[in-house]
Amino acid sequence: MSESAQVAAGQASAEGCGAPAGGIRVTDGAGTQAIVRGHVTSAGTPVPSGYARLHNSDGEFVAEVPLGEDGGFIFYAAPGDWQLRILAPGGIRVEQTVSAQTGKITELDLVV
Repeated sequence: MSESAQVAAGQASAEGCGAPAGGIRVTDGAGTQAIVRGHVTSAGTPVPSGYARLHNSDGEFVAEVPLGEDGGFIFYAAPGDWQLRILAPGGIRVEQTVSAQTGKITELDLVV
């Protein structure tokens, strides 16, 4: 399948990352998963271009998703503490520690 077909099918972002923009949507609660999701805004407007990255407690890169058109992101993480890093055009860089717990959805609203 071509990249443009994958993007149209919601399988990959236009930026070339294999994850769908914003991450895979949660449809039925957390269940047995530990989910971290949120939105990035600037002056009340979604930041639709950039990446959300997850780093472990040692600072090692673990996962990345492109931000969705609504500035959203979702990670299915292992339980524990994580460092979330947002990178967006214009030199935007935000970091926040977040805890993921099995059976819970951790919600974040990040203003840059």
